Amino acid sequence: MQTKEHIDLANSMTNITTRGHLYGRLFAIKDMQIYLLEEEKKIKDEIERCEGLEKLKERKKWKK
Repeated sequence: MQTKEHIDLANSMTNITTRGHLYGRLFAIKDMQIYLLEEEKKIKDEIERCEGLEKLKERKKWKK
């Protein structure tokens, strides 16, 4: 191989490595987004459940 071919090969390998690293970071962020959305849903459901219990308690107070 000639020197230019060696440089081109090295540059190509560097680009592939960099791209792989960036895709890895992107997928990690996407996984975190999914996790956060799932956690957000759990928290909202818990808030709704608590609010429902409060409304139930209020109704019981008025019936007495």
